[in-house]
Amino acid sequence: MSSRNLIIKSAIDVISEEGIQNYSLAKVAKKAGMTKAAIFYYFKNKEELTKSLITYTIDAYNEILMKEYEKRKNHSKIPFTEAYIAGNLRQLEDADLIGLHAALLASVITQDVDNEEWNAVYDEDFSRLAPEIGPEKSHFVRYTIDGIWHSHILGIKQADTQKVVEELLDFVSEGK
Repeated sequence: MSSRNLIIKSAIDVISEEGIQNYSLAKVAKKAGMTKAAIFYYFKNKEELTKSLITYTIDAYNEILMKEYEKRKNHSKIPFTEAYIAGNLRQLEDADLIGLHAALLASVITQDVDNEEWNAVYDEDFSRLAPEIGPEKSHFVRYTIDGIWHSHILGIKQADTQKVVEELLDFVSEGK
């Protein structure tokens, strides 16, 4: 593993184990087994490392989404929509990704970094959902999935996710 990737992995571990409030370059350096000064060779500051974590999360998301899309593209009338729903649910099975999403969401809320990257992902997803199911249903799907994510992140009592997904797919498939 490259030193840069080791730093990113160490940052993910610090956030997952100790929370965003305890995320610091010193803790990342210790976890990576290097000096804090060594981190500055790869990242100019904490914000740049955090942006790299966002990029890592988005790349992981897109990889999962594309795998789900490949499974559906030849036999579904709404392959991206189904892939979007399934891909988001698959991510919820990975505790590290849930923790990282939560931490990075917190970093946006606390304005440690801007939300430009997340907005670009939402725009890209919307541009692929809307041609399949229309803009209104695309927003409905997004907000439903966001609600499922937020209930996981915040530890809020959840509805039967599988039932919600079945009803969501029935709703978006109407007229297709």
